[in-house]
Amino acid sequence: MIQHEGNKNNAYWDDYAGNIISALNLKQLARGEWHGACPACGGKDRFWISNYSGEVKVQCRQCNDWKSIIENLRDQGLYPSFEKSENTFTKKEIDWPEQIHPYLTKKRINQHNALVSGDNLIIPIINSEGKKVGSQTIDGEGVKKFTKGMPIIGNFSVVGGTISDFCYISEGFADAASIFQATSKPCVFALNANNLAAVVASIKQAKPNAKIVVCADNDDAGIKGAEACKSDHNVNYLLPPKDMDFNDVWVSGGAEAVINALTPKRYQDKVFWADDAEPILTNNYLIKNWLGSNQLSCLYGSSNTGKSFLALDMSWHIATGREWNGNKITQGVVLYLATEGGNSFRNRVFALKEHYGDENALLAVRPSPVDLFNTEVDLPTLTKLCDEIRDEKGEIAMIVVDTLSRAMAGANENTSEDMSQFIKNCDLLRNLSGAHLMIVHHSGKDTSRGARGSSALRGSLDTEIELDVDEGSGIRTALSTKQRDLEGGAAFSFKLNVAILGTDPDGDDITTCVIEKADESEIEDSKKKTPKGKNQKLFLECFRQLRSDKFGTPNQGGTGWPEAHTYWVIPEDQIYEHFKGKFTGANSRTAWRQTIEALISHDFICMNMGQIWILSNEGKV
Repeated sequence: MIQHEGNKNNAYWDDYAGNIISALNLKQLARGEWHGACPACGGKDRFWISNYSGEVKVQCRQCNDWKSIIENLRDQGLYPSFEKSENTFTKKEIDWPEQIHPYLTKKRINQHNALVSGDNLIIPIINSEGKKVGSQTIDGEGVKKFTKGMPIIGNFSVVGGTISDFCYISEGFADAASIFQATSKPCVFALNANNLAAVVASIKQAKPNAKIVVCADNDDAGIKGAEACKSDHNVNYLLPPKDMDFNDVWVSGGAEAVINALTPKRYQDKVFWADDAEPILTNNYLIKNWLGSNQLSCLYGSSNTGKSFLALDMSWHIATGREWNGNKITQGVVLYLATEGGNSFRNRVFALKEHYGDENALLAVRPSPVDLFNTEVDLPTLTKLCDEIRDEKGEIAMIVVDTLSRAMAGANENTSEDMSQFIKNCDLLRNLSGAHLMIVHHSGKDTSRGARGSSALRGSLDTEIELDVDEGSGIRTALSTKQRDLEGGAAFSFKLNVAILGTDPDGDDITTCVIEKADESEIEDSKKKTPKGKNQKLFLECFRQLRSDKFGTPNQGGTGWPEAHTYWVIPEDQIYEHFKGKFTGANSRTAWRQTIEALISHDFICMNMGQIWILSNEGKV
């Protein structure tokens, strides 16, 4: 088998096609295609694989569900998977003692049944009758040789004394020594992966009542040898994390890590029985009343409503432990995947640091595109990134994907199939990292129908937050519109305040925005009715334009007027002339009269002595 460099999660044709063809009994019916029954739907001769640019391409012309096909192939060990092994461990710094041979020192193991002769370590090899048949010699550089002419098949060496009722079987001497030192149980050294099944047969012959557990290396040869032990002798096997052997685990994590890797994982470990159920009274939130731990959320709104600023502000509060809008925080590391906006996020994060005055915020921003639709593209990289961050900074509390459209890599967000695939990968990233995953998304054209795209998204969410903006006041309101486990209906109103970061080479200001909570009067003002219809909006446009051009004055005081110099007033005839010039209907005077009457009746404007002013905060001086 050819071992490719680079991404080990790709199903390279040379590595995987042969096993798939053999296991599924596929037949070559067309040039470059192998056909047979579909492993997902069972469709006869509708499934096929082909060589696509050096990788295995799979498809079924009956179910057309290549994602389920790949999952099925992975379950059979016929397709690569980057999912974490359950046998994970934490790397430890251990003060290992020096040994009398360089190989023992390198492998952090004791001498056990080996002899030291000059520069060589010599391990005796025996057969099922306990008779010595030869030895393995390991020099100071780790080069290994067997006695010339020594029979291999079925022969072995035992580390840890006599086998009675139980033993482990490993591939190499260092693995066997590591397992014995961790467990105090004897471990048989089987010489190599291909000899595992034969050694199982020898041990069964010598010790028919002994329980045997095979501990193979987690590579192609080790898995193949372990599977042979299972199929030929019904012996269970255990594997260390991917691409490791048990000595790697020993060196990295010591006895605790080896014992964890040797602890069989039961399917029932992931369920609980009703009689064992007890209430969970610990905090399960990131932002109380808003975001729960290890959940999936979506923050959505129309363009330019401030979605990214809000998501980044929430991230900052989680990363610093600072209360958000009066809500308690569970502090943790936040990874922000800024798929659009590029280096503008550097300015935004700097502005947050200056605005709040925090240091050492546990916020990491990745300003680059990401593909969360195609499983094999960026998920392996993100998984490794999460592992690095966890090792250096601690557990990741939240991952933000900003935005959904830029993370779907050209897929159709309106179809349930593509959206479900995207959600599946988000769930996978969430489960691998243990983090809450927030998706930043856009509203549809009809904002009353919620987030854009397939309804499969909303159905999968634990939390949905809708963001809207009042264009007149500029007040933005985030509303919790769905909560699976928390109380819903929470609201947060805020403004975007401009922050000046410095000047560019031309002397112009470099700016960004930071969030500032709106006060009660601003919130009440934003709730007031706004102009509706074409003519009312035209009036507002005219008033704003005239005021910006310095037409009008602050109001006078007295009867019929508000407190002096409180509102900006403009003569009705000036506004009408401007309105008439922009009006496109047949009768501007009638339209004007109807517009003014409607705006007055809805308490949007007031008029006295031929002067008009707007009653909201926008109309104040």
